[in-house]
Amino acid sequence: MLKGCASHVGLVYVTKNSVRNERIYSREGTCATERYQWDKMHIARFYWEENQWKVYARDEQSSWNPVDVITPCSDFENVLEQVERDEAGLFWRT
Repeated sequence: MLKGCASHVGLVYVTKNSVRNERIYSREGTCATERYQWDKMHIARFYWEENQWKVYARDEQSSWNPVDVITPCSDFENVLEQVERDEAGLFWRT
């Protein structure tokens, strides 16, 4: 569920925002109580540093923290797949 809304209508989209050596993945969806309001929740931050992608997750205070359970690597698809699987329960919280 997205922050700030009890339930959502229709599709929930995963979006990507890339700036230079950073990619932010977010989930967006419409709020059931206010149909034309879109809510957005950042899921993961990928940062290209020292020739590898490092993964960050948000904490309760909305600060980005490094994710120790995902080893940085040069293959973006590899780290993205690990975020999607979310075996540690860090990203796809409700």
